[in-house]
Amino acid sequence: MMETDSPKLPPWPNVLDSALVAAPRRRGPSLARRSYQAGNVFQKGKTKSDRWDDTAPAYGRFWKDVLGGNPRRVVIPLGICRTRSIAERKCMEEIEKLGINSTQHFIESTNTITFKQRAELWLKSLANRKRDPVQQTTIDNRKYALDKWLYPSLGEMYLVDVNNLALKTLVDKMASSLSAASIRDYSNIVKAVVASALDEKGEEKLPRKWNEEFIDAPLVKEQRQPSTTCAGMSDILLYARGRYRVLYALLAGCGPLRAGEALGLEIGKHISGDFRTLYIRQKAKRGKIQARLKTDAGKRDVDLCTSIAAMLKDFVGTRTSGLLFCTSTGKQILQTDALRDSLHPILDYMAHERGGFNIFRRFRITHLKTSGCPDFLQNFWSGHAQGHVSERYLKLLQKREFRLEWAERIGLGFELPGTNLGQLGQLGQLGQLGQLIPFRKVG
Repeated sequence: MMETDSPKLPPWPNVLDSALVAAPRRRGPSLARRSYQAGNVFQKGKTKSDRWDDTAPAYGRFWKDVLGGNPRRVVIPLGICRTRSIAERKCMEEIEKLGINSTQHFIESTNTITFKQRAELWLKSLANRKRDPVQQTTIDNRKYALDKWLYPSLGEMYLVDVNNLALKTLVDKMASSLSAASIRDYSNIVKAVVASALDEKGEEKLPRKWNEEFIDAPLVKEQRQPSTTCAGMSDILLYARGRYRVLYALLAGCGPLRAGEALGLEIGKHISGDFRTLYIRQKAKRGKIQARLKTDAGKRDVDLCTSIAAMLKDFVGTRTSGLLFCTSTGKQILQTDALRDSLHPILDYMAHERGGFNIFRRFRITHLKTSGCPDFLQNFWSGHAQGHVSERYLKLLQKREFRLEWAERIGLGFELPGTNLGQLGQLGQLGQLGQLIPFRKVG
C-alpha cells in the first residue's frame, strides 16, 4: 500500500509576550477600582456570630475618602435596633446621606490641586485658547487681582474647599478697601477658576451653586462714569493744542472711536481720499500696533461730517504715510502720556471732573442717542454688537452715501475753536507735542 501524506497542520499562531501588551497600570485613586460599600454593623463586645441583642446600642462603620490622604474608618451610632437587618438599613441610609458612594464625592475627596495651581493653569488657557483669546492687558489685570487679593486668602486652599463660605470670607476682607465693582469682578475670577476644572468629558469637576445672598457682596449701583457737555467739549478743544486738539475732536465728533483705534490710524491706509471716512482695522496699545480690535464688531468704517473732515485734512497736510498721531520721531503716542501731558492738566484747569478718554466716547454716544440717529447705525459706528437679528442682513459698508448723509445731519454736537487749521497740519507734519497754555485763574 502506498503511504498517504499526513495532513498539514495549520501554522502556530504568533505568541506575544504578555509584558509587551499589558495595559499600563494606573496609579493613585481610581473610580473604576473603587467598590461600592454598604458598611457593616456591630455591637460592642459581640462578634458577628453572636446572637443579636435587641436591647444593646448598634453601631455602623465604613470607609471614608480623605482629601490628600488615605481613607479612614468612620464609626457612627445607630441607636437601639431590634434586629441586625434594621441596623444595616439605618447604616445604609446614613451612608447615602453622606454621599460616600457618589461619584462626585470621590472626585472631590481625591482632588488635591490648590486654588493657586488651578488659577495659573486658567490664566495660561485664556491666552492660548482658539475661541476668543483674551488680550494680554486683560490677563495682566486678572493676574494683579490674583496676586494682590485672591492668593493671600485662597492660594494654598484646596480647590474643592473654595465654596460659598470661602468666597464670603474673601468678600468681607475686600469690602473695607475695594469698590463694589471691583469686588464683583474679583469674585467672578474666583468662580471662573473653580469652573475651569474639567473632566475628560468637558464637564465641571466641582460644580458650585453660588448663593449670592449668603456671600453678601455689595451691589454695584452708581459707578463713576465721567463725561462732559457741549460747552465743556468746546472748552477742552480751546485749551488743547496741536495734535491733541484733533485727537479730542475726532474722539468726540465721530464714531465714536476708542482711543486705541484713533491712535492706530495710519495715513494712506485708514483715511479715505475725501477725509470723510476712517477705516478702523487696527489699534495702538502700549507702544504696539495690534491687528485685533476689542470686539469683532470693532472692524468698521466711521464717517465724518464736513467740518471735522476739513480739520483732519489740514492736520494731515502733505504727509502721505505714517501714524496719524505720532511723536516727533514718528513713534506711537502712548495714552498715558497724552493723559498726563494734555488732557488731565486741561481738566484740572477747567475744574472739570477728571476722567480718561472715555469722557469723549460717552459724550458722543449720548449725542447720537439724542439726535435721532437710527439704532443700527449707532451700533455700526460705535463698534457694538448688533442689537437685533435683522441687523445681520444690513450691509452698511456698501451704503456710504447713506452714512455720510446721517453724519452730516447729526453734526459734531459742539463748536470747533476758531483756530487757523493750517497750523494744525504743520504741527502734525513736524510731530511737535501739543503744549497746554497756562492761564491764570480769576476769582
